[in-house]
Amino acid sequence: MVQLRECEKHGPFRGDKCPICGDEGKFLLNDWELTAISRMLTGILRHFPEKFGVRLDEHGWAPIYEIVKGIKRKHRRFRWLKIKHIIALVLTDDKGRYQLDMENKRVRATYGHSIKVDLSDLPTEGIPDVLYYPTTEEELEFIQEMGLRPGDRKWVHLSKTYKDAYIAGRHRVDDPLILEVDAKGAIEEGYQIYAAAKTVYIAQEIPPKFVKMAEKQEVELSPEELERIEEEKRRRERKLQREKERMERQRSKN
Repeated sequence: MVQLRECEKHGPFRGDKCPICGDEGKFLLNDWELTAISRMLTGILRHFPEKFGVRLDEHGWAPIYEIVKGIKRKHRRFRWLKIKHIIALVLTDDKGRYQLDMENKRVRATYGHSIKVDLSDLPTEGIPDVLYYPTTEEELEFIQEMGLRPGDRKWVHLSKTYKDAYIAGRHRVDDPLILEVDAKGAIEEGYQIYAAAKTVYIAQEIPPKFVKMAEKQEVELSPEELERIEEEKRRRERKLQREKERMERQRSKN
């Protein structure tokens, strides 16, 4: 069970003790609260801000006080939530999914959006020469003909390493195909690639001539990585089931 705590000297951390000084720190969120609020924050910043009464600007930024107010209004069990909880959650996110503007007390997600946001102000320096992309047998022919284009998300998401892409692909299928992307060549021809997180890069599109099958590598996943993948699959299945039930109820009313 992972807790979110705060060390007086070194700030927020996840775990039982500060990784720098070993202090137990002050309790902020338990494992269940951390997971629930993380999912709501992701949903607000990537998919459905209007459900929580939150307004994103054109670059995806949202005032943290609006997020807190929206969560408290929609879920009374979190009426104790404060701005400090959101800030601590963002600062300790191991995937680096968020960007925090402390001066203006606002936050945004840097990738994974299903709503339109302009992320062209993300960094473009230090992009690796080669990036990776997970796909399936069914999608491969389309990619070979059309290149990489956004699907249900608004940007193409590329991974820093073969393993990163494999893990991303495992959330969809058990044995993903991994493509190698000539990022250097694409950039030299004017296709912009942005650094969105520690291991995630995004682009509007990548033409097919810069994409090829990667040389297959054996990837070993830890028990923790496998459990995260399985939990994400279960969560997606539950979401699809709820959506199916909602549509059935709607049809029965009509």
